[in-house]
Amino acid sequence: MKLTKFLMGAFIGSILLSACSDDDDFTGEIDEPLGTYDNGFFVLNEGSQTAGTVTYVSQDLQTSEQAIYQFVNEGDDLGNYVQSIFFNDDLAYIISNGSNLITVVNRYTFELVGKVDSGLNVPRYGVVENGKAYVTNQADFSTNEDDYVAIINLETLQVEETVIIGDAVEFIEEEDGLLYIQNATYDTGNKVAVFNPTTNTVDNTIETYTYTGTLYGSPNEFGLNSFEIEDGFLYTLSGSYLEKFNLNSLELESSIPLAYEDGDAYNIDIEDNQIYFTVGTSVYRMGINAEEAPEEAVLTYNSNSAYGVMYGFEVEDNRIYIADGGDFGSDSFVEVYDLQGNLLNNITVGVGPNGFYFND
Repeated sequence: MKLTKFLMGAFIGSILLSACSDDDDFTGEIDEPLGTYDNGFFVLNEGSQTAGTVTYVSQDLQTSEQAIYQFVNEGDDLGNYVQSIFFNDDLAYIISNGSNLITVVNRYTFELVGKVDSGLNVPRYGVVENGKAYVTNQADFSTNEDDYVAIINLETLQVEETVIIGDAVEFIEEEDGLLYIQNATYDTGNKVAVFNPTTNTVDNTIETYTYTGTLYGSPNEFGLNSFEIEDGFLYTLSGSYLEKFNLNSLELESSIPLAYEDGDAYNIDIEDNQIYFTVGTSVYRMGINAEEAPEEAVLTYNSNSAYGVMYGFEVEDNRIYIADGGDFGSDSFVEVYDLQGNLLNNITVGVGPNGFYFND
């Protein structure tokens, strides 16, 4: 663990506006930006032969800045294969699984606050609950039996405990004091673990749909690839099925088959009572209470990437965000669309863009 000292100023000013008339006195407050990177979003670029980077894009999509961490922190880098970001108040925690590192920065200035550089083994995703960070770690790729959750003290940035899950770990999400951990990676696996951070135990497990397909010419069991929690329900996407589970009973409430010529469905995201997912280079949308899969795509984008189609995907504030992995050796691009599928902008970012994180 390396903890650095930092100074962060948040200046909030007010401007008193005076009218010409004695009867019309009024005041108005204008909030000063919290930092250079306030009111925009970040694109996480995982990198390849070089360290990963973060691109900042302004909310109006007209300004972008590359490798902002390296710029602000005088050439220090984020490590290899930058995987994800999670937030807690004014801080951003940037996970680099290739370097077993979490870099902590002020989310508005990107000034370095500290680093977690021990107790991690292929860290993937994180979340904060009750003043501690919970980070999934995949450890040895040859087995899932050693996959664990690292529990990090946010004051000292030390891993204070590790909990073996006994199954694959990937995405993690907090809901009503419980942590939901995806026990599936790279299309393999079909469970979501319900982790209790009070006891640091897995209290329950939800099983999702699996199907048999072919991987590299051999039969393979394909399963869960993403999930979302909304209004007391867990929505899981398993390539060819969308399932809905009640979080109180953990029972399956509905299951909708998804069959598309262009392949399996990935990247579930729920926004404003609409479920979004991707198939190949297309984005589909359906109402949250729909009983059948949509037939028509909202949009289809152009990609020449062999392995990075829809490498990052998000729907936020009436916009659809798509990241294309490109060739994973040179800078690639992201595209932003409105909800009708109209392209708003194509923006050059770094190598292997894999996710969007919003700073509004």
